[in-house]
Amino acid sequence: MPTDKRIIKTRTSIKKAFIELVEKQSISKISVSDLAAKAMVNRSTFYLHYEDVLAVAADIDREIEQNIAECMEGYTISDIYGSTYAFFKKLTKRLDEDDGMKRYIIFSTNAVNVISKIKQILVTKTTEALLKRFPGIDESKLGYPLTYAAAGILDCYIKWVSGNDKHSSLDEHMSEVCAITQHIISGITQNLQ
Repeated sequence: MPTDKRIIKTRTSIKKAFIELVEKQSISKISVSDLAAKAMVNRSTFYLHYEDVLAVAADIDREIEQNIAECMEGYTISDIYGSTYAFFKKLTKRLDEDDGMKRYIIFSTNAVNVISKIKQILVTKTTEALLKRFPGIDESKLGYPLTYAAAGILDCYIKWVSGNDKHSSLDEHMSEVCAITQHIISGITQNLQ
């Protein structure tokens, strides 16, 4: 992890420029020259920090995955409402603090890939929590129902956070989503025991 302030500033500038470009065009159409110009660095400076445009995307994706994993710390299956609410409250706070990440996750041309990774993190964390709470469950039978639940939870949240569904507060939204999630998790555990 770079600690030199100049390195951090340059990488931040490149990532910010990438996020702005990827909102308007696909990653495959972004050149190093375009990205360097947008970040106001020369190509040689760009190459000191990143191998190519895909390396910038991978760096941003790693940062998002780390943020999601941190938001999910303490997630427990015994408290679906509390854990899910705490996760989305932390995530909302992070997205509100970092508008670039919010735009990248929700509005960029790469959003489908990022959202898919977030869904996988949700499935993985929920699987871990279920296996911890119910050690006798066959893990191979969790994939489809948990993928279905994660997709629904995250898609509802993205609809809410993107501003398309602001008729409810985060509390109201999470109450509805957590009630549905509780039914899904209960159904999964009852069918697998």
